[in-house]
Amino acid sequence: MARNGYFGVRNSHIAICTDEDKLTYKKPVHIPGTVEISMEPSVESGTSHADNDVWLDEQQDNGGSGTMSFFDTEGTPEMRQLIADLVGYEITKDGRTNLKANKKPKPFAFMCEQPGHVLGRRRCLLMCQLSKPSLDMKTTEDSPEITQLDYPFTWKPIVPPGGTSDDRTSGYDSFTGLADYATFFDAVKTEGLLESAANVSQ
Repeated sequence: MARNGYFGVRNSHIAICTDEDKLTYKKPVHIPGTVEISMEPSVESGTSHADNDVWLDEQQDNGGSGTMSFFDTEGTPEMRQLIADLVGYEITKDGRTNLKANKKPKPFAFMCEQPGHVLGRRRCLLMCQLSKPSLDMKTTEDSPEITQLDYPFTWKPIVPPGGTSDDRTSGYDSFTGLADYATFFDAVKTEGLLESAANVSQ
């Protein structure tokens, strides 16, 4: 068997959620200039003891948080409008970005790709929220560096339509060779998340 390993990141896409209950989304939009995507899951564990033994041992997945870093999220009016919707800014009539303080950001699905030596992986986090970006502006030197924008973000598990609390999920991955891999970024796909391969094989 050939050995696989993932490297790099590309093909970042964002799809604004239009209905959080029905899990419907707009068409994913490509975000150019992906520098880095960090993801840190938030999993809480708790153990209760009684009768000198473990009474209950529970684990809860609360989603997670991370940072999306890009070189270009302001290069076009369309991109500026998208980012404004996601962080709670507003585009004025004359095209400026109003750095609003109290506007609610729109939830979205985030999609990206990690190429692999043999097998590539594409991931979709279904319910994300973006925070206003941080940036570090420095004077240019002999080798000028492009300023990147760092967007803190969080994601949370959702229950797919028709599911129960046992079906909570943060999203899904697809891999090279699967039927949806080539069209992965065409749309957010929530269909089939309740269909387990273990159940199908029984």
